[in-house]
Amino acid sequence: MHKYAETCIESRKMNEPVHTFRLATPDDAETLLKIYEPYIATTVTNETQVPALGEFRQRIVERDGMYPYIVCEEDGRPVGYAYGSRLFSRAAYAWSAELSVYFSTDHRGRGLGRAIYGKLFDLLALQGVRTVVGKVVCPNEKSDYLHEKMGFELVGTLRAASWKLGAWHDVHLWEKHIGDVEAEPAPLLRLSEVDPEKVRAILEA
Repeated sequence: MHKYAETCIESRKMNEPVHTFRLATPDDAETLLKIYEPYIATTVTNETQVPALGEFRQRIVERDGMYPYIVCEEDGRPVGYAYGSRLFSRAAYAWSAELSVYFSTDHRGRGLGRAIYGKLFDLLALQGVRTVVGKVVCPNEKSDYLHEKMGFELVGTLRAASWKLGAWHDVHLWEKHIGDVEAEPAPLLRLSEVDPEKVRAILEA
């Protein structure tokens, strides 16, 4: 390869943004709310009003130490986040988690959703979660595509389950097993009970 071409390639590599992943803290609330706010005007979320900052911060607090709440940073600046939640409240559902992911509009379609989802899978699996579920309000081809690419199976559709922006919307239910669903599960661990070195290794991989 010509020396000039090699220099150009190396220069592009040096100028590429660096993406890192870490666990969220309540101090991230204001920044993450700004990422989330534009989605309120769409059908990506069924929330219809922008939550107050204190309420949004409390959502992070409630998951802190229990489920992964991951922030994706580009050159040290948060550009997206994803988290796991209890699928249903009954005790027998403890080993199933619902996933949510949001990126700033100029950072969608870059493969970051797949990266952050993969880390969610690995952390939830360490906790003992066996099944993860994604709910996608239709139409949302990008989210459907993400779930399909990540190995989810479309297991059902809730017809006209959502009313927003003057129309009824179907909701796709995507499911993926990340653990053995044939064996009896051990008690679910809080994320804070998982070996911190294993958590760090997953986030930094």
